[in-house]
Amino acid sequence: MNPGGTPAGSASNTTQHSGAQDAAWARADIPLSAQETFAFLADIERLFRLNPLLEISSWQQQAGINGACRLEALNESNGCAYAVGITITGVIHDQAITLLYDRGIKASTELRIEPAGEGSSLTITEHYHPLENQDDQRFKEVDRSLVPWLAAIRGHIAGLARYGWLPGYRWWVGRFMPGMPPRQRRMVRMMVWISLLEFIVFLCVATIFWLERQGS
Repeated sequence: MNPGGTPAGSASNTTQHSGAQDAAWARADIPLSAQETFAFLADIERLFRLNPLLEISSWQQQAGINGACRLEALNESNGCAYAVGITITGVIHDQAITLLYDRGIKASTELRIEPAGEGSSLTITEHYHPLENQDDQRFKEVDRSLVPWLAAIRGHIAGLARYGWLPGYRWWVGRFMPGMPPRQRRMVRMMVWISLLEFIVFLCVATIFWLERQGS
């Protein structure tokens, strides 16, 4: 089960097979300490909303990191819509969080944190229930968004570290953008870049006009 391609220089992924389960995992370096990374991952809803291929229609969560969640979403990576209960377990502070699913081919998602230099490394492992029949229709439920998801988490954290001082930036990337479906996020980003490009062109034209005026 391969979750997708590997972002250059940011994450790696592979698949593992055992007698009981299949698993896919991806790893990325995070520019935060293990303690800070754990605190970031503790917001499970934000974690799922950062997935650029997951369109969430409903999210319900009990208070506290050891609670339970219910997710209704469309996964753009495989075209599957599902409603699933999630139990937050295996919590080891600054080290690991495990999410158990009450239905579907995916059994669990493990988030494991390790110190790495001045930051930390985050490994996300998704365990699947074994399917012996290659014609089983449930194979289409394999989640191919793992690597893009981890890349989005890393990019979000790196963006906060670099631009978090800008007024409104944390609200924009932490509340406004994650609250929209992935397709709308992509449209908004495109509009922002187009507007920025238009502004740069305007500045260039205005500068040329001003220089010509100064020369005359």
